[in-house]
Amino acid sequence: MATAWTIFLKDLRLELRTRESLSAMVIFAAAVTLLFAFAVNAAPARFQAFIPGLMWMTYFFTAVLGLLRSFGREKELDAYSLLLSAPVSRGAIYLGKAAAFFLFLLATQMISLPLFGLFLNMPLLAAPASLALIIVLTDLAIAAVGTLIAGMNLRSPAGETLLPVLLFPLLAPLLIAATRATSAALAGRPLREWDLWLMLMVTFFILFALAGTLIFDHISEQ
Repeated sequence: MATAWTIFLKDLRLELRTRESLSAMVIFAAAVTLLFAFAVNAAPARFQAFIPGLMWMTYFFTAVLGLLRSFGREKELDAYSLLLSAPVSRGAIYLGKAAAFFLFLLATQMISLPLFGLFLNMPLLAAPASLALIIVLTDLAIAAVGTLIAGMNLRSPAGETLLPVLLFPLLAPLLIAATRATSAALAGRPLREWDLWLMLMVTFFILFALAGTLIFDHISEQ
């Protein structure tokens, strides 16, 4: 765990110094939100049911943009081989990178999510605790899956192209669950009617976090 914490702090300090990933993710999410706002301005009531889905698709592509930079610095500086040669657990490297990306994605949402309420009339304050729980669980699962796939594609010449192609089929059930849960929570439906979606999110996170920790040693050598 000490190694994972060190990797997490390294990525956090580097991001605070350069702000490359976070600024790109925030700008992209804000630009897409404004695009949706202009697109649905003619008939906003008709599109209210689609807003949760649009929100999570926005954050999926935002996550892809951030994942492209997650291992990008190590690849550009040819430092990934040095990182792998360190006498530490490869699973700890995976956990540290996933934790850092989770924080970046969550920070992006905290900055950009109010735009959905401001420009698309999304009732963010209808169920703030439920919405926060959904966002945290979904982000944990996205970080677990995305970091694993990004690490797998790092040594591939077409890694940047393959990342969204491989990631979307894996995350499609999670995005559906997040959309359904968000719609139900904002509509004021009781938790017992949509807790199945929460369990799916938790299952996604646990399975892929365990898989990443166990097999990252193997895939990092490919």
